Amino acid sequence: MNYKQLCEIVSKPWIDTDDIMKVACCGKNSAIKIRLEIEKQILDSGKKMPLSSHKFVPTKLLLEYLGLDINYIFDMAERTV
Repeated sequence: MNYKQLCEIVSKPWIDTDDIMKVACCGKNSAIKIRLEIEKQILDSGKKMPLSSHKFVPTKLLLEYLGLDINYIFDMAERTV
């Protein structure tokens, strides 16, 4: 995946398991584990998650979890025009 594609994915406010797989370069089971850990962090902080059959987590929390810098991603995406 190039920076342009990564930039499009992380521009969304919420991210699903399929996009976690792309960003983290992992399989479905690992992406689900990541999503569940982020959901647990949210619930442990006293906040609630929206109920839906298709699970999402905030993109900002995923980037923090993976240690990715969104500004760097956008800078690199602009350079590869």
